[in-house]
Amino acid sequence: MVRVHGEVDLATADRLRERLLQAAQASRCDCLVVDMSRVGFFDASGVRALVAVYQVLTGQGRHVVLAEPAPIAERVLEALGMRRLFEVYPMVEMALTHTSGLRVDGEPIFDNPVP
Repeated sequence: MVRVHGEVDLATADRLRERLLQAAQASRCDCLVVDMSRVGFFDASGVRALVAVYQVLTGQGRHVVLAEPAPIAERVLEALGMRRLFEVYPMVEMALTHTSGLRVDGEPIFDNPVP
């Protein structure tokens, strides 16, 4: 599992994409679970980053699953029709139960705290 924490916007989205791809490359798991419960801000730049990761991983026969999106992330994903693309679980535990999730020792891999 990869935990996203803080703001995901134009200034941070590329770093998020890179970190997610690095985490996926470091693992042999077939499913990357992205915990979005601690996202404080999320815009279309974040969606672009997630879609880029989705395209790379699905091209490798792997999956990306979103877990417990914060309300702001949920609204953006819904408004842009991304719930049709991504499997979204309301709770992290549910995502991990239904997938072979990628774990990163409980530490945030993308930490950009909201001030």
